[in-house]
Amino acid sequence: MTQDEYRLLIPQYLSGQLTQDENRIFAEQLAVNADLRIELEELRTLWEGLAEVPEEQPSLTMRARFYQKLNALSHPRPAAEPRRANWNVGSLWQVALALFIFVLGIYVGRGKSDEVGHTAQLAQMNAQVQSLREIVALSLLDRQSATSRLEGVSWSSRVDKPNEELLSALLNALNQDSNVNVRLSSINALEGFSQNSQVRQALIDSILRQDSPLVQIALIDSLVQIHNRAAEPALKTLATNTEVDPAVRQRAEWGLQKLSYQ
Repeated sequence: MTQDEYRLLIPQYLSGQLTQDENRIFAEQLAVNADLRIELEELRTLWEGLAEVPEEQPSLTMRARFYQKLNALSHPRPAAEPRRANWNVGSLWQVALALFIFVLGIYVGRGKSDEVGHTAQLAQMNAQVQSLREIVALSLLDRQSATSRLEGVSWSSRVDKPNEELLSALLNALNQDSNVNVRLSSINALEGFSQNSQVRQALIDSILRQDSPLVQIALIDSLVQIHNRAAEPALKTLATNTEVDPAVRQRAEWGLQKLSYQ
């Protein structure tokens, strides 16, 4: 079996679904494969903390994906071998969600006999789900892998009302992450929390700190999208700075025009 095939067995190993022979083979591989042991232990804590989580459809992040594709076109990679299954932390959590859907169904069905109690239980469960999502997002955002950090940004967008720690992690990703795609995705996630005055100001402040024209343009689009007229001074600075990328200056002028009509 390949390394990827052993990684695919982690969810079944943690949930006790391997056959006796599969469990023996996996345990033998763990004994000689340090990377597999590390990944297993990293996931074990998250797995054990998984409660009854309702199934959901992933949200669309069209703008972030557009800029990520544009970034990929701007920095083409050399030809690579055919892609194999990419099984990361976020993928494992998606499998975990599916494994526990039937538990939620039983829980909800049992609660229908008492509507008042059922409503309170659902509210409490929703709060636990939100907390769990924050924990997962923070854990992934702290990983060294850019792919994992992208998963963390995606998880953060599923939180209804993020706490200060999660907002701080997203803002740090926007301003400090070495990967342009992570920064682009964080803009999309933060836009979902634009009712927060801290977030609205942070998006403005970030424009002049960025060294990537793609990220600056994405920020301008986001500020226009959330109708943030407080961004006009920053956009004027960009539009008149001859050292700024011409495409950014042009987009800043467009943003000023759009905001002036809102």
